Amino acid sequence: MSDDADGVRWESAHRAAYGCGAWERARHQADVLVAWHTERSAGFGAPAPPRPVVRRAPRVKWPWGSGSSENATALVLWRVAQETGVLVDEVLLADAVRYCEAGATSLPAGPLPDEARGGGIGVGGAESVAEAGRVLRAHVEDGSAPSLRDTAVRATVGGRVRELRATPDWDGGDWQAALTRARRSMREADDLREQGTWQPTARERTVAARTRPDREQAFDAARLSRPAPDWPVRARRLLSFAVVLSAADSPSSEEGSDASPVVRALSALADACALLRTSTEEIEHLWAAEPQLLVDPATWELSHVPEALRTQLEETEQLVRAAEAFLWVLACS
Repeated sequence: MSDDADGVRWESAHRAAYGCGAWERARHQADVLVAWHTERSAGFGAPAPPRPVVRRAPRVKWPWGSGSSENATALVLWRVAQETGVLVDEVLLADAVRYCEAGATSLPAGPLPDEARGGGIGVGGAESVAEAGRVLRAHVEDGSAPSLRDTAVRATVGGRVRELRATPDWDGGDWQAALTRARRSMREADDLREQGTWQPTARERTVAARTRPDREQAFDAARLSRPAPDWPVRARRLLSFAVVLSAADSPSSEEGSDASPVVRALSALADACALLRTSTEEIEHLWAAEPQLLVDPATWELSHVPEALRTQLEETEQLVRAAEAFLWVLACS
């Protein structure tokens, strides 16, 4: 991408989609890809290395280190995206692997993100590039990700990170454990009520009635201003329900006491639904950036929503259906 105006538009597109520049996005995604590869390479039973933290706001400055795998992988992703004019998340993993195999042994000598200029970039030479290639190749070849394996040529950086985020006990949190906690909290509330150990107050019954899923607030579909893929519409409904749950106001039975069973259940339900937020926002932004008549929504969804993320959505919807029954019984008790 040689034209300065194109470069400005490219950076602006990243900020519109992710709230940060292209380099920071590349560095964040590289963190996740390298952490997965490091853990996988350690072998069964080895202590898990530190995993990247899901960042809610962009960092002001990234450390360059001294030739780390994260730096080299990030610069490969940034360079491929910069040369092809696409978002970092839309870089094909296979293209990034080929870039490493093409002998790009002097990454600092080529184009650099503005954050690196004059900053003593430390991505290393041929060895660092080769290591970045090994990291990226492992993601393309990962046999545990059938939705990427079957479409390996089209697998993108963003799609792979969303796959990992939806993999239990990974970057976005263990969503299966979150669903289990929510189901357990509802079951405990039911048991306490049936045993007579706890009886919901009138206010708690009112809260349960007004937070039922069939009374959820209408979700903001403004960003989906044209026929959209099915997944983000369904996910946005769950996120709207999470907002309703989080806003529910039910005090403890006594000031200073532990939260009531209702509060614990609503909080656990909200947490489980909210784990879809990051991927939902990414997918909505990507769809909004597509030319109006370029693609069929269903076909587009297949290449942007990995299998693990579809599973997460479906099981969260099942949880919400169980929550509807729980809240109805509570409201009528």
